[in-house]
Amino acid sequence: MFERNIYDQYGLYCDEKFQIGSYEGFRSRNDYYVLMPCPRKQDNIWVQLDWSERLKSTGIQQFAELVSGIDGKAISRVDGVQQLLFQMPGAEERTAMSDGKTLALIHESSRGWVPNRTDLHLQGRWLSLWETRIDQLESFHATVDRRPEKTAFDEKFLYTFPYYLGRAETAMQWLVEEGQEHLLGSYDGSVNHIRFTPGTWLVADQHCTQVKNPLAFVYDHPSRDLGECLRYCYEKDDPSSAAEFLEDYSGGQPLQEQTWALIGARLLFPITYVELMEAHYLNERTKEADINEGVLQFEAELDREERYMNYASQCLLDAFPVTANGHWFAKRIFTG
Repeated sequence: MFERNIYDQYGLYCDEKFQIGSYEGFRSRNDYYVLMPCPRKQDNIWVQLDWSERLKSTGIQQFAELVSGIDGKAISRVDGVQQLLFQMPGAEERTAMSDGKTLALIHESSRGWVPNRTDLHLQGRWLSLWETRIDQLESFHATVDRRPEKTAFDEKFLYTFPYYLGRAETAMQWLVEEGQEHLLGSYDGSVNHIRFTPGTWLVADQHCTQVKNPLAFVYDHPSRDLGECLRYCYEKDDPSSAAEFLEDYSGGQPLQEQTWALIGARLLFPITYVELMEAHYLNERTKEADINEGVLQFEAELDREERYMNYASQCLLDAFPVTANGHWFAKRIFTG
């Protein structure tokens, strides 16, 4: 079915299928392609592709290129799902430039590229977005608390919610008082990623330059990418990679105080916990195996919380020794 869809939609023969990150790809002769689900907001695609072209014009290498179908349209149905096909660029040997340095160039080159699509413009909206998600969790909490019979997941949620609510409130307070998000100007932002991690860029070969996926782009303050990469490293119990990434990004120069403050807010906001609760309570009508998997994920989140917050709190204490000392997280007493 897959091979037939590819030929019918694009006129390409699938000589070999493969997986690259979370995406399905294939080889046709000497060219490599990757399928990506079509975003819900289709008009955003053209802004993201424009950013990709503009970044290429600045000399930044290796972006996935959109391929149109035989009918000339960008979106095609493959295996019953609306998808976009991207061609991977020809392999180039990886340069000495690190991910951190490349990301710094992307941020520097795209500063002030304000999009005309609200969905892609996330700078200055962290507080409102976080408040909405926490309000939803409070609604979940009230509903679960009224249940006469509770699952193991429910019990863990009720027990841990006050702690994570406090962590979220601290993050939002920090965002306003230290990060001063409300004072950011539109042109203080740049091209960022929805969730930047060491695996965000597509890697077909560890010896070749990583390929940037335009569909991952959003417009935000650079602290978004920095904070999310640090979060990923801290959750993986890998502070040395976090330090190396920051050193490469900054070129050994200190980051601006407001950037550090915004990074701190992202580190404090418990997005992993929030997403886990959302995934469970928005999809409760699932089979038992999924429920069991949710409990295992919950336990893993609780197991790593103390280690994660030790790294995050030390990061904030280093950047803001006076201010951070006045907060609860400086006492290093975390749930687990």
